[in-house]
Amino acid sequence: MSPGEEDNHINRKTLWFLLAGVFLISFSLLAFEITLTRILSVVLSYHYVFVVASLALLGLGTGGIFVYLFRRQRSSRHGGFGSLGIFPSLFSLSIPLSVILITRIAYFENIQDNILLYGFLLFTPFFLVGVFLAEVFRTFPALSSRIYGADLIGAAAGSLGVILILNSLGGINSSFLLALVASIAALLIATTMPGRNIKGVIISIASLVIVLVLLGVNLVGSYLPDVPVGTNPAKEIHHALSSSPGEIIETRWSAFGRTDLVAFSDDSEEMAIFIDGTAGTPMYQFSGDFDNPNPRIDSLKTDFPGYLPFLFLQEEERDNALIIGPGGGRDILLALMGGVGEVTAVEVNKELVDIVREYAWYNGGIYTDFDNVTIIVDEGRNFLKRQTENYDIIMLTLPITKTSRSLEGYALTENFLFTTDSINDYLEHLTDEGRLIVVGHDSVEILRLLSISLAALNESGVDNEAAMEQIYIVGAEMYPVFVLKKTPFEPTEMVSIHQSIHQLGYDPTLSYLPGIRQGSCTSHMEENRFDECGMLFPLITAISTREIGLSDLERVLEENGLDISPVTDNSPFFYKFEKGMPQSVSQVFWAAIAMILLVVVVPPLYWKKRPSHREAYSKSKRSFNKNSLRFVVLFLMLGVGFMLAEISLIQRLVLFLGQPVLSLAVLLFSLLAGAGIGSIYSGRFTSDKIIKVIAVVSISIVAVLVSYAFLLPLIFNQLLGLSLAIRLLATVVILTPLGFLMGFPFPSGLRLLKEMRMENYIPWMWGINGISSVLGSAMAIAIAISLGLTEALLVAAGCYFVVFLMFQRTRHKRSLAKVGGDVDVQVTNMLRANNIKA
Repeated sequence: MSPGEEDNHINRKTLWFLLAGVFLISFSLLAFEITLTRILSVVLSYHYVFVVASLALLGLGTGGIFVYLFRRQRSSRHGGFGSLGIFPSLFSLSIPLSVILITRIAYFENIQDNILLYGFLLFTPFFLVGVFLAEVFRTFPALSSRIYGADLIGAAAGSLGVILILNSLGGINSSFLLALVASIAALLIATTMPGRNIKGVIISIASLVIVLVLLGVNLVGSYLPDVPVGTNPAKEIHHALSSSPGEIIETRWSAFGRTDLVAFSDDSEEMAIFIDGTAGTPMYQFSGDFDNPNPRIDSLKTDFPGYLPFLFLQEEERDNALIIGPGGGRDILLALMGGVGEVTAVEVNKELVDIVREYAWYNGGIYTDFDNVTIIVDEGRNFLKRQTENYDIIMLTLPITKTSRSLEGYALTENFLFTTDSINDYLEHLTDEGRLIVVGHDSVEILRLLSISLAALNESGVDNEAAMEQIYIVGAEMYPVFVLKKTPFEPTEMVSIHQSIHQLGYDPTLSYLPGIRQGSCTSHMEENRFDECGMLFPLITAISTREIGLSDLERVLEENGLDISPVTDNSPFFYKFEKGMPQSVSQVFWAAIAMILLVVVVPPLYWKKRPSHREAYSKSKRSFNKNSLRFVVLFLMLGVGFMLAEISLIQRLVLFLGQPVLSLAVLLFSLLAGAGIGSIYSGRFTSDKIIKVIAVVSISIVAVLVSYAFLLPLIFNQLLGLSLAIRLLATVVILTPLGFLMGFPFPSGLRLLKEMRMENYIPWMWGINGISSVLGSAMAIAIAISLGLTEALLVAAGCYFVVFLMFQRTRHKRSLAKVGGDVDVQVTNMLRANNIKA
């Protein structure tokens, strides 16, 4: 029997059952967390997903606080641990219950957007797991290294397993399967722990039976609660289903999200494909014959502004094209109608590609039957950076999903498509006569495209006046077009395009063509009334003639609540147009700050108001008061620092690996598996070395994070051309050592609490760590938006540096105390040798 087992009076077999239970609970929790972001992305707008996911995560920390304040500690020497299975049983039941309620709530208009209600429902499962883990750590503090290792490795397995589960079962059934995993863990714990609690066994068996029945009924199709994708008025699909009217005829679930195909009863010539109820893209009925297209496709030449850039291309300017985000195939149709020879189309959503291919009978085989069209499933920017071929045309149309693709529920898939760095990539992959064509939603997007393009060209030594000769804009109320050429445009082409803008009915007052003057509104700049002349884009003409600078336009728009400043790969938030911090991020940040203050302040007040607890806590409380700051800061910094590092690295990996879901899974697996191994290994160190271990490991993490902040972009850029398998292996090799180091401080801190006879406070520290993780996720987004991802990683390093400073100072004090103690002993011995009383 190992020392840890001896301390807690459980044998090796029981220990393995406990670790297996913790592993399965953590597996199901992490997988459920990711599944929730997929389900919530269908029901809610992406920024609300961030708020709800954060409220749910608060449950983990709150569970620890609940245990500390309201649950009496059991003596490990008297067994009776069977009740530990009750909370996993309740957790397993709360998963299907919360999912079913979410699907029902979304049908009621008056409460379907009640974020607090969603947050409460999803808070419960996380709270129950928080209670369970806090109880386990408090009950078995000597085993914290192995328990925390099982917790992390289970979460790592869940980050990979959930992709397979979602791809196979979809969002609802995946949740039910994860509930089954949790109920098995509950039964395992309830029936194998010493001092079995009959109530716990009965509850765990009942939960297993209920979850099995629900999953079975779902799988046979008797009752299948579906996510109500069309009930939210904020979603594009709502209009398609209610006003058009439309009907969903095909649905695909995957780890990427939900993909729906909608057919319209009053329009047989067009269908629409939606991702999580947004990012609508049309799929047209097509015979496959461009010489005899149906009227709808032929009308694209005159009704869709995205076709205009193809009208006046010379023969040598249309050899090939790269289309990023082809959706249902409209851009491919435009390119082929425009006479482009070879088309390569890159789409990030595999389910969308599969639907278009399977409906070849409807769309003319636009993805399957044309030898000069190649379809690739990948992230567009990542694909481009790995190519050596240059293109005459690079085209993107409305490339935004407005849906969550990350664990924290905020980051968007397409952020990296529009940055100053991406503009440089596009220019590098254009032929000498090549051009970038972007079709946007509105004028604000076009203005930010202009901003980042000018910033990118300025970095290459091209001033604004010269840069504006390489840009033109086709103004339209819907679908304005931005075109950037590698070289200046010819005046004759601009004259032809100007004529076409008038002939086709587009808005010349919202258009900019180099060499074509629309008048001037610069007199309104001083009064910040750029809208009174009815023309915004003449201001762009003023930029081209140096009458004003881009900074002047940015300033005026900022004073009107809009932000069009350039964005980079280091802060890739192109679609954040509101001035300042997004409201959802601010809400979570300040809520987490408030919760941190509460969990730090309330427990000491609790001691004074509960006299019955004073005797039990008095001895450890006196000891704790001397060390309170050190432990509070330790677990606070660990929670914030880990989340800052995790979210920053996830964003970095999107460009390197090319798939947002894959990036999330590989990063979580590498970090969590490495941390789990590190946690288990940390148990090898004796108690007298714990403080030294925390100090040394913390400064090592600081060194690694600082190195990553500056070296990872260079390393990833060098390895980008390698195969996906090698890039995945490189990711694991790079991140696992960091995870290994990050696995040391938390369990070491718990062991230190035990060594100081303060295991009563373990749930409190668990709560602080859990709530600070929510704060860390909000801080990561806030820092990335205001400063950048590199800076967020450096702040993470700063958190671990604070831990190092505290524990290095403690080591020094202990060393001095030890030296002082040795001197006292020597003096006492000398006095005794001379028969002198000390």
